[in-house]
Amino acid sequence: MHIFWGVKIMPDEGVTNRRPRDCRFFNSCDANLCPLDPMLKEMPWLPEETGQGEICRNPEFAKLQFVITQKKIRKALRKRTEERDDYFTLDMLNRDIIVKSGIWGIQDPPDTIRNTIKWYEDKKRKWIHKHPVRKKLSLEEVQRRIVHMKTVREGIKK
Repeated sequence: MHIFWGVKIMPDEGVTNRRPRDCRFFNSCDANLCPLDPMLKEMPWLPEETGQGEICRNPEFAKLQFVITQKKIRKALRKRTEERDDYFTLDMLNRDIIVKSGIWGIQDPPDTIRNTIKWYEDKKRKWIHKHPVRKKLSLEEVQRRIVHMKTVREGIKK
């Protein structure tokens, strides 16, 4: 068994040997982040280009964290009309984060920046720091929050 982006894959499934052309959606897919692409780590994802087919549609990869995060971002940005020029990297998307409607990726650097690679790496590091991985709550914490919300709701009804 192998771990492929956090999903357990049995050796006979051969995902590591497959290429995008081996996907059954290859001829109709426009996703620029393909789980089968060997260049996946270098590819950016631009949310303003997201149409219905811009996120991997193959159900085989639906549980990959970066696909789940892309869908969360697409849903959060669905009603926004302003133009966007930001992007997300695989490192940013491959994390279980809370996505809110105001989420932005990394924007292009100003023309005055000389070392753009360092600038991008610094921005990505800061973005990841500002968007921590969701914490798994203990059973006691879940129960405490349920009790708290019930008391808040009862206070609103009165």
